Amino acid sequence: MDSESPQTQRRSDSGESTIVTKGNHATGKQFPNEENEVSSLIGEKKRGLGPAVKSNRGALSERDANSVNPTAAKDRKRALNIVSEQRPTTREPSAAIYSNVQKKRRIFNDFESAAPGVKGTEQTLTKNGSDALADDTTFNTWEDLDRLEEGDVFLVPEYANDIFEHLYKRELETLPSHNYLVKHQSQIYYRPSVRAILIDWLVEVHEKFQCFPETLYLAINIMDRFFAGNRVATDKLQLVAVSALFMAAKFEEVHLPKLSEYAYITAGAATNTSIKKAELFMLTSLKFDLGWPNPLNFLRRISKADNYDTDTRNVGKLLLEHAICSPKFITTKPSLVAAMSMYIARQVTHKDKELWNKSLKHYSGGIDPLHDPEFQKLCKELIQELANPSTVLNSLLTKSADQSKYGSIFNDTCTWCKHQLACNFEGLFTL
Repeated sequence: MDSESPQTQRRSDSGESTIVTKGNHATGKQFPNEENEVSSLIGEKKRGLGPAVKSNRGALSERDANSVNPTAAKDRKRALNIVSEQRPTTREPSAAIYSNVQKKRRIFNDFESAAPGVKGTEQTLTKNGSDALADDTTFNTWEDLDRLEEGDVFLVPEYANDIFEHLYKRELETLPSHNYLVKHQSQIYYRPSVRAILIDWLVEVHEKFQCFPETLYLAINIMDRFFAGNRVATDKLQLVAVSALFMAAKFEEVHLPKLSEYAYITAGAATNTSIKKAELFMLTSLKFDLGWPNPLNFLRRISKADNYDTDTRNVGKLLLEHAICSPKFITTKPSLVAAMSMYIARQVTHKDKELWNKSLKHYSGGIDPLHDPEFQKLCKELIQELANPSTVLNSLLTKSADQSKYGSIFNDTCTWCKHQLACNFEGLFTL
């Protein structure tokens, strides 16, 4: 940190400087050659990615022979022996759940006319955007696909609408406050190339640990939200990235990597102690709110209306991952990113078929591609990101182009996107 900067680094009792300076006093002053410093720092650490990380992971913590109480284990076994034979799991769904009573669906959007202090306003989804209840014909044009899964103990279709109504609310509460890569929007500013270096490294580590896709997306959300409110020293950026992945894995994974594996993968840039301190600091900054609605949940919901078409879903997941890693969609709602990905995926794989119908509109939360200029603009930006990426993400490109995993999906999708740019998106929103 420059000595002339009003930002000061606090030090702990052990003499280590804290991760960030106070966001309220940030001036937005850039570090000299910031992206070169970050690139060199992380570039030197990539040797830690060489050996495959293999371990017998515990579900939540590291355990050894000394930590196991053999007496307690025997007691538990004895207790299991006296349990009577379990009855099969059965469910009798209430008839009221699948009654013919039509209910108003609700969506939540962050309109500017919202009341002060409220991030979103509740609006009834009706024809032409009116507040009156739509006629029965409009509501009956989409197919109730949840009804086909009645009685399924895993899908619990009777709760699906309530669950997604809650997710539509939560996605507005867990977005970054602003795009910290746009200089005029905040005093706390980072160059897009700096974020790209961190994302590129996260993708590589995520692949090495073989975690779920949801873990990577949540880690990026945690990192983006933290960067939007805190100015981080250049030599601590990788610590923030690995700590975000550490927290996301504990939230999403069942068998997660050990803390020592995260420290090892940085090749000395972070220690067990520094990761734990960073985790606590970041959680406090985020008010321990990690319940971000993952965009894959919305994509799966839309895929139901697509009859779970495998090709379309794979292209949609590819587009979704590139959108999450792109600097242009940091503040875009996950449900909107999922809808964009599925709409473009259907364009790529369903050229001569109906691209968007009433069922897709219903299960996407009310997205109408023909009459939503903002949605159309975002779709064009995502296509442009695939054709001509605004930042270099080598690890993501290598992962996407892996023929053993995705076949020719990436190449075919990129070819289609470049064709759309060449013809100026002609016919993109013509159903």
